[in-house]
Amino acid sequence: PPKLNFEQLGVVAELLLAARHTPSLHDSVYGFLRRRIAIAIQEREKAAARGEVRNDQDPRVQVLMRAATWIGSYFFGLVSEPPKRGEKALNAYTRMAVMNLPFSTPLPAQTRIKARTAPKIRSAEQDDQDKIYVALVDSAAEVFAEMGYEAAAVADIARRAQLTTGAIYNRFSGKAGLMNEVIITKLGADAQILGGEVVQALASSSSISKPALEELIVRLNSDSGGNSRGLRLAARDAARHEPEVAAVVGPLQDATLAAMANFVRNAQGEGLIRSDIDAEVVVWFWSVNPMGAGLVGAAFPEISLKAFSSFYATAMEILRTQPA
Repeated sequence: PPKLNFEQLGVVAELLLAARHTPSLHDSVYGFLRRRIAIAIQEREKAAARGEVRNDQDPRVQVLMRAATWIGSYFFGLVSEPPKRGEKALNAYTRMAVMNLPFSTPLPAQTRIKARTAPKIRSAEQDDQDKIYVALVDSAAEVFAEMGYEAAAVADIARRAQLTTGAIYNRFSGKAGLMNEVIITKLGADAQILGGEVVQALASSSSISKPALEELIVRLNSDSGGNSRGLRLAARDAARHEPEVAAVVGPLQDATLAAMANFVRNAQGEGLIRSDIDAEVVVWFWSVNPMGAGLVGAAFPEISLKAFSSFYATAMEILRTQPA
């Protein structure tokens, strides 16, 4: 079939997001993706017969990874600017992780990318809030994660909290205002902590253990807890429609990416991360790819998250290896 352009991939990304909450879409959306992947696997097998593909990774994961990067980039790009001129390096890095190439293979020459500015972000101030506020924010986080932003109604949140819709409108500007409180109290600090753990694993002087890597992958794609994948997706979905939400999600995401990139730049200065890839590209990949992997992986419930660990372990080792 013809290749999908970025605009078409955006449509696929939106359909994958909708399918998370709409079982009636599973056959059409997931069926489309499975057919595309089946064709890609046939091409992968031809390359494998020539010895061009790494043989220690699940073939399905290998062909999903490029789509995962594109789809994750789409959602992150709703509120943050992707690294300018970074697409070529992003694709080359993803390709090297699946192709049978030495880890020291140089990546394409890049123009230095301007460092992302870390904006000021509002911190959570939940200590002074009453029990009703806490109940509403907790219930909203659960409902948004389960249903998505568009499908969730104020009445659903009030019902979950065993309160009236009036309790919401007395404290928040509406659904968007409530989403902002959820983002600040549930996602803010955890997003920066998780981002910090990712770059620390990348810059470690020794390889991360398989159990530790699998645990990190599960955390990046978990649908449980306050910082669930469903809630992170709902926040970005809300930002598309609500400027009020975009004004909160964008700075939070940019601040997290900027902090991660600064850490990577320092690690590059110490020789812990390879020098021929821009720090902005590194953190963009390690932020967007796991999100995209969770969405495309939903079409393949038979593939466990742990099956992705070999790909990510290779991607980490590539970063720890200086170019020849």
